Amino acid sequence: MAELEIPEKYKPGFEQLVNIDRTTVNELINALSQAPPSLLVEELASAVASQVKALTVEEVEDLIETLISLYNLRDYFDAPINKIVEKISQAVQDDEELPNLTEEQKHKFEQRLTTFLEFDGVLSVTSKAINVMRDHERLFTRSRVLTDMRPVFEPDIEKGPAGVAIVHMLKIEYADLNGTHEFFVALDSIDIGQLSEQLDRAERKAKAIELMLERTSIPYLNYKNIE
Repeated sequence: MAELEIPEKYKPGFEQLVNIDRTTVNELINALSQAPPSLLVEELASAVASQVKALTVEEVEDLIETLISLYNLRDYFDAPINKIVEKISQAVQDDEELPNLTEEQKHKFEQRLTTFLEFDGVLSVTSKAINVMRDHERLFTRSRVLTDMRPVFEPDIEKGPAGVAIVHMLKIEYADLNGTHEFFVALDSIDIGQLSEQLDRAERKAKAIELMLERTSIPYLNYKNIE
């Protein structure tokens, strides 16, 4: 297993893991054991933070994002938890931006990591669900439609426009392993209608599947509450 480095975005979460006490760990585990799976880290953090006295929602969110990344790491390397904990602990000690750990702090930190990584539950489900949603060559990030009027002229331009065409420019942004990209597609009103119909049909399919899952008591994980 290769040496690890702590990504910048997860450092606040690692600071929480270093600093929280045993009572807070127990409150977190208890709250996580009651929380439903969710693709929204913000939603999960809000549910958990209401039962944790010492941390704000933002701090819990940092912590959960970090823990989910550790579950991804565990599943990716398919290594024993003690090996994962050992590598993470070393990476934290090697990082100059994270607190220096005494031997006692290091021992407690590794105990916390082990506790959370052995917990599984909602963190494991959320981690796997996010991986399933993102396991594609390209991921849609956002879109925008720009609408223009394009005048059409007769041979005698001095007479002014003979008419106006309406053109919609669909901008799609996506991400892949090489970063973020974008492309544009020109649409007319017929194209807009067809695209709208396809999106509506996709939404109705999702609702039909959701109803089926409700009857089987299988949780439906999606981003419907993101706004």
